[in-house]
Parts: sequence; C-alpha cells; structure tokens
Amino acid sequence: MRNIFLVLFAFACFLLPEQVLGQHGTVALGVYCGDGDKSPEKQIQKAVRALNAKDYPSAQVYIGAALRVNEGDQHALYLKGEWAMRTSRFELAEAHWKRLVKRCPGYKPDLLYQVGSLALAGGRPEEAKTYFEKWLLRDDREYGYDREVEGMLEEINIKETFFASPVPFDPKPARDVNTRFDEYLAAMTPDGSQLYFTRRSKKRNKYDGPGAPMRNVEEFSVSQVQGERAGMPFFEEGQALTSPFNSQYNEGGPTMTADNKLMVFTICERNPKTGKQNCDLYYTTFGYGVWNGIRPVNSVNEPDSWESQPSISPNGDVLYFASDRRSGEGGLDIYRSIKTLNGNWSAPVNLGPTINTAKNEKSPFIHPDSESLYFASNGHPGMGGYDLFKSKSGKLAWDKPQNLGYPINTEKDEIGLMVTLDGMQAYFASNKINSANGWDIYFFDLYEAIRPEEVVLVKGTLKKDQYASDDNAKVVLKNSTTGKETTLMVSEDDGSFTAVIKKTEANELLLKVEAKKAAFSAAPLRLSLASSGPPGKVDRLEVGLEHKELEEGGAYPIPHILFETASDRLDLQSKLLIAEFAEFLSGAANLKVQIQGHTDNIGDAAANLNLSKRRAKSVADLLYDLGISAARLSHKGFGESKPMAPNDSQVGRSLNRRTVFVVTQL
Repeated sequence: MRNIFLVLFAFACFLLPEQVLGQHGTVALGVYCGDGDKSPEKQIQKAVRALNAKDYPSAQVYIGAALRVNEGDQHALYLKGEWAMRTSRFELAEAHWKRLVKRCPGYKPDLLYQVGSLALAGGRPEEAKTYFEKWLLRDDREYGYDREVEGMLEEINIKETFFASPVPFDPKPARDVNTRFDEYLAAMTPDGSQLYFTRRSKKRNKYDGPGAPMRNVEEFSVSQVQGERAGMPFFEEGQALTSPFNSQYNEGGPTMTADNKLMVFTICERNPKTGKQNCDLYYTTFGYGVWNGIRPVNSVNEPDSWESQPSISPNGDVLYFASDRRSGEGGLDIYRSIKTLNGNWSAPVNLGPTINTAKNEKSPFIHPDSESLYFASNGHPGMGGYDLFKSKSGKLAWDKPQNLGYPINTEKDEIGLMVTLDGMQAYFASNKINSANGWDIYFFDLYEAIRPEEVVLVKGTLKKDQYASDDNAKVVLKNSTTGKETTLMVSEDDGSFTAVIKKTEANELLLKVEAKKAAFSAAPLRLSLASSGPPGKVDRLEVGLEHKELEEGGAYPIPHILFETASDRLDLQSKLLIAEFAEFLSGAANLKVQIQGHTDNIGDAAANLNLSKRRAKSVADLLYDLGISAARLSHKGFGESKPMAPNDSQVGRSLNRRTVFVVTQL
C-alpha cells in the first residue's frame, strides 16, 4: 500500500503545473465544471505556488478560499486532493478526487489512475477496477502507465479468481524443532533424514564475565528426522552445528546434494568501511565423519553484489541463487551456474524475463527432479507483496510461472519454500500463523497441480580393486536417449554415491565407471528392480559398480545383462548396456574380447550349455550390429561348468547366471 502512495505522490507532483496553470477551459478538454461563472483563479495560482514551495499550511488556506468562491471548481477540487496526498491524508484525497470525477468526467485522465490506485490501496479492488478500465478508454491518457495499469487489473482479476477458488492449505508446525525461540530458513536434505535451519535465541557470552548481558544470537542448526507419527514427520529439537560453522559470521540458508556431502550456504559480513552487509555463497564437503573447511564459491560471487539463497541440484551439477548484480532484469534476480567438466562453476546466467521481472525474484528452490523451480516474486501478478510461484524447465525455456494460489499466498509477503523429495509436502517459516511464538517452521501437503515430477533415489557403491591404478575413477550418469552425462560425486571414504532421477526417465538411464585403464563397469537403472516404501514415498534403487584395471586374460563381468527365462532374448535395458559396452570397445581400438555365457545347474546340463551359447551369441551379434568388428570379438558358452559359487542357494545360483567378457588382447 505504501508503494502505491509513493507512486501517486510522484505522479501527481510531476503533473501539477500542467493541471492548473492557464485559463479555465484550457486544461480539461475545454469543459468547465464549476458552479456558475465565479472563477477562483487568483486563489488557484497562489495555491499552486505554495504547493510547489512545499508551503502546505498556506496552500491549505488558498485552496479553502478557492472553494469558498466556487465549491465545485474543478481545479480547486483537484488541488484539495493534491494537498491531502502530500500531507498523508489519503482518505481525504480520495474523497475530493472522487467528487471531481463524478462532477467532471472529462477532467484529465490521470485522475482516474490516481483514484483507482487509492481504491486498490484501500482494499477495494472492484472499485479500483472500474477506474482503471475507464483510464484505458481515454485517448488522452499517459500511455507510459498502461503496462502498470494492466498489471494491476491482472492482479485484481487474479485475486477474484483465487478468492473464489481457494486451494487446499493446512499448515502444521514442525513439532520439537519449534521452541520459544525463532526458527526459520529451513532446508531438509534430499533423502529426508535431516532438517537444517537457523535458530535465533538469547545467550550470554561465557567469556564476557559474570555481568555479561544477554544478546541475540543466530545459530546455524540441524535436527535429525526421527520418523513419522500419524503420517506426520517428527524431529529432534536440534542443536547448533559445531566447527567449522557458527564461528563468527551470520550464516545459514543451506542447500544439500542428494548424498548429504556437499553443502552450499550463505555467509553475510558487514563491510567495516561502508557499514553495508554483503552476502556471498560458500561451500563445504563432508568426509570421514566431519564437515571440512568453508570455502567461497569464487566464480559465482562478485565483490560489489549480493549473492544469497542458494539451491543446488541433487546431483550437484547446477546451482541456483538470488543476486542483485547489475546484469539483471530488475532488483533481485535468480541466476544459474553449471558445474563444468573440470569441477569449476561456470559464469552465472540470468534465468531471463520469463522468471525475472523489473522488481524482485528470490528464494529459489530447485526440486530434486531438476526441473521444478519454486521461488518468491513481487513482480509477477499475485495476491500482493511477495507471492510464491512454480515454473517448470522445458526443453528450450522456462514455463510461465504458476502462482501457488490463495491462501498459500496472501496480501502479505510469502518467501521461501522447500519441497520434499517425494513432492508431497512443502516446508516454510512464518511469524504470522502463531505470532505469539515468533518465527516457526511449518509444513503442508502440496495439492496435485503444484507438485514436482516423481523421482527415484539411486544409491550406489563404487568398489575399487586393490590392484587398480590410483587414477580417480568417475561415476557418470548417462541418458542413453539424449546422450547427456552427469558426473556424480563419489565419497573418498566409502566409495558411496547418490543420484536423483526422474521416474519417467529411469529406464533410459545407466551408470558407468570412467578411469584410465579401467575395465568396463556399468549398470542400467531398471525401475522394475526399485524398492518402494509406503504409499506416496520415493522408489529407491541400489547399484554396485567396480573399478578394475584391464589385464590380458582377465575376465570381467557384465552383471546387469538380463534375459527372459530360458531364452536368449535381451530386455531393453540390457540392450542399452551393451550399446554402452560397444562405445567402450570403440574407444580402445586394440582391445579384443570374448563374450562368455554361464548358467546355474538347474535343469538339464546340455540344455544349459546350449542356452549359454545362444546368450553369448546374442550379446556378440548386437555388438556386431553396433559396429564392432568380428576380428575383435568372439563368443562362447560354458553352461554350468564354471560356477563362481555353490549352486545350493538362490544367491549362489544368481552369481552363476552371468555374462562376462575376457580380454584376449590388450
């Protein structure tokens, strides 16, 4: 509301001399709307000069004298409203200007803009709509304000629609985390195991002596998720993070990768020279049970701009954040940086005018589906103030942002939303729901239209052979349809890695190992093998990969090739895996291999031998079709004659049903 009054004030002051100088009838389209023929011209001119000199008491006297001469004089009525605006008597200004509009409909069109804006600020959108629509019909209007008027009309229509069709919204407190102190800036890890947040409390510095005063302290904190009660999560109370956090800075607002081992967050420091507080992005990694040192994201931070509110993709390859750097569309904008092949971050790119406006966009949150972006904006049409929006990244551009609707959004500010991995709930902080308790963390169920895409959580382990070289092996997630590759982070201490993938793409994806001299090791992501939790929970896949060095005569399994029962027909994911094996062979021109097939001992031995030969041939034939020369490739079946494990258990038999490649020339 205050912003509308400031705009009106500037608008009216700018136009004041044109509105009243000159003879009656020369300003308002040649129409005089006063009573009779008494002209208060002298009083009008004195009032104008007083207003321009900001001598408001004298202006009030002259305007009153003009109205006594002719109480219906159009200029006197306008100046009465102008004086009221300048002295913050907004209701009085609106009353006089409404009287003028009714009495003199042909008076300059700017008055329609002003009265409409006052009605909107006063909470009467329907009345404002009438004046704005009349403004747009006037050919003599100031066309430079059309876009703003159209935006306000759109916001009025949106509010009417939202009020008529409220969306489901039933926020619940994050019990145990919320205390008598303030809790805010909540961020749950993608796997749902931990909740990071900031807690503001009063503490006494123990090093300041027995008389030390209590002071407000913001502490970067974490709470472990304990499980569910009656379908709702419950938490520990949480505690402040230890070193390297909470040392001396104002820090918080974290974002985590899916493996919980890379954190990007904000640190704000006050510049001692300028006194201004500047915020930049920092990161830390988790290894061997501790968080390591804090380092700046150098390629993203700029010395003369504010970078904050990061949100990183689950696989750690894309970083979103808010910044006020000069290259933006408006005040605060949302930017994106891509991790390059050498592990550095690219120069940030503005998300463009579909997302960013001439005003402010902030608090980005990219869901682990890597395409659903939630953010706050006061530039897109909405309920007023900052509203929450969702946009989806398409193949070429971002979709038009979708307002999350009322009562999620209100006429007050809504800022900051985090959506869980399963896309069913969102977390936010508010000091309005229970104002007596200050800032608390809440969550609510997302209605279907604003949920992200369904995802699958992939967890795996890269097992390194003791004889493999010291080259760092990479685990790469590849889309076999598009060819897009993402390098995953592999833990140095246990070889674990994690990825989040869209459920609709799962059967097109595979994981592979890349390292110098490494044998082929890859796995297609078969959704049919995913384990599912309770209804609505995310499917999970467990994958194992190996880093072995190629040796002549060495036998290396291709463990994820599957055939239909008693058949040599390959399933779709096996064909994708073999296509990747063909690429591996193409990249090693001197390598020659033999494909070998093996079975367990269930059934007739001769039939098993025949089946193993046919299966080995199926793999070889597909490799031939993919361009691998017959001079580099042979195939052979061994049936049940070379078991890897005893056939007296299901596990043993599954190990014996295998396809391997043997290096015949390196």
